[in-house]
Amino acid sequence: MLILLMVLSFTLILLIAFYLINFLLSIKDMSVNKLSAFECGFVSVGKIQNSFSIHFFIMMLMFVIFDLEIVMFLGILVSDMNSLISFILMILFIVGGFYMEWWYGKLVWVI
Repeated sequence: MLILLMVLSFTLILLIAFYLINFLLSIKDMSVNKLSAFECGFVSVGKIQNSFSIHFFIMMLMFVIFDLEIVMFLGILVSDMNSLISFILMILFIVGGFYMEWWYGKLVWVI
């Protein structure tokens, strides 16, 4: 328990030291464009909050789901019957979700 406490305290001290060194050595630019809302160097014109299309969000979710499918492919390499069953269930859920998105018209890319 004493070793864990020493490691945690050393980590905390090291974290604070690195933060302070970084803060003291960093270059601080306080120009008007740097302190603006977008911090990109351009003065914002017009409406700041643009409407966000839900289609981008849906496509991102599909990408994450298909990434999980690739991870499930790695489970097949184990050659276990449980991993094969879980892989087949995952494929069924993905195909079902893809069909539902197609059925409700969420895959139509209209902005």
